[in-house]
Amino acid sequence: MDRERYEDNAYWRKRYLELCYELGEIINEQQDKIISLTNENRRLKRENWNMKQTKRRRR
Repeated sequence: MDRERYEDNAYWRKRYLELCYELGEIINEQQDKIISLTNENRRLKRENWNMKQTKRRRR
């Protein structure tokens, strides 16, 4: 009985650890996407600001 319970617990510990690794990879991918979108947003804001400044200077 105890041996079966130990093996069952070991199986679920292993599955849980594998799940944690999978979720960690997914989270890392999502964070990479967030960072790239943040950088692109910052670049576009700067580009927009620059265009407004050059438009103001032309007047």
